[in-house]
Amino acid sequence: MSWGNAERVGERARIGPAAAGLTLCRPETAQDGDSSGEMPTRPTPARSRREHMTKLPDHGDALRMAAFLDSHPGWSAFWDKRDGVWRAAEDDPSSELYAENADAGRVIDYMAAHAQQEEARHDHGE
Repeated sequence: MSWGNAERVGERARIGPAAAGLTLCRPETAQDGDSSGEMPTRPTPARSRREHMTKLPDHGDALRMAAFLDSHPGWSAFWDKRDGVWRAAEDDPSSELYAENADAGRVIDYMAAHAQQEEARHDHGE
């Protein structure tokens, strides 16, 4: 049914401030007693704005990680911007190899060490 049809049938959706997640009040009912006509300020949420900030990796670390992954196609890694860490895992679904750390060097070292072990196993016919 199109919007026009809904209006004719009387089914037009009514979205008020409450449905939109807004709380409105008249200036004279503001909590601070201010009747200047300005919207009352909302209290600061329990979580600070700092917690919501995105953490970006060092540009050089990102380049080093990309270069490593380019030469090791059996691994995947990404930067978790919420937690500020690199997360890496071997692409083999049966593998349990996984690393996470804010230091890209440590994650690269972990992947390199395990990639060498995997190569050695293949070279010996395992």
